[in-house]
Amino acid sequence: MRAYKSMLAAALISLPVAAMAYGGMKSAGVDETVYSYIIFSGGEVAKNSWESYTGTIIALNRDLSKDGFLVRMMGTYGRYDYDITGTGSFDGREWQGDVMLGYQWIRDRVEIALYAGVDYINNKIKPDDLTNPVRGTDTGFKTALELETRTFELNLPYYFALEGSYSTAFDTYYALGRIGLNRNNMIFGLEGWLLGDESGDAQRVGGFIMWERKLRPDILAEVTLSGGYQFVNNDGTVCGSFFGSEGGYASINIDFKFGETRYKPLK
Repeated sequence: MRAYKSMLAAALISLPVAAMAYGGMKSAGVDETVYSYIIFSGGEVAKNSWESYTGTIIALNRDLSKDGFLVRMMGTYGRYDYDITGTGSFDGREWQGDVMLGYQWIRDRVEIALYAGVDYINNKIKPDDLTNPVRGTDTGFKTALELETRTFELNLPYYFALEGSYSTAFDTYYALGRIGLNRNNMIFGLEGWLLGDESGDAQRVGGFIMWERKLRPDILAEVTLSGGYQFVNNDGTVCGSFFGSEGGYASINIDFKFGETRYKPLK
């Protein structure tokens, strides 16, 4: 009986000790926010044109900070107008949508993503311009590349990004390169664009500013503003496509990263 009472007392004493030990084990870790998908939206305006877009990027492994497969979907709507001497004025409307599967690699200071999928483009021009090579509807194969330094995440003093895409639908393409400096969690620098399709080509030179803010523990917003001058190559005629005519341009893009707080034990 005495032995039984001794065992019971030892068990009662061990309960708080075990609880303290468990608490100590649990405290040997951190709560971190893991982002699993992005919703992005923005727009551009240039001479004789404007467009807006929205889309999403989803990490199939539910963690955008790790290597893995991605799904990207985007839709765009824009309007443009142009004149042809001796013919008249034309008003164009463009709808675009793509769905792509990709894979991303997270490395020491950069992240790289490659995508491939299907692209749909529709240009409706009033009155109908039979000479415009991008009139009507085209569906094609699309590829895209995104490369960006992890400047905000690692608090790097510099920033570099390169992204672009090509679609067989009307041979549409774009490329964007940026280089900048990070000062107090705000990045500013220079940018250059290449844009084009079967109707012509354009080049942009300008500057940009970028910053990020945590709206909630599970929502992170990143805002980018840019502007500059656009040059257009189209055999001396006014361009009849989504990127507009020669002159100034401006753009805005907002990314919202959505995640959840997870407990991560320390190793």
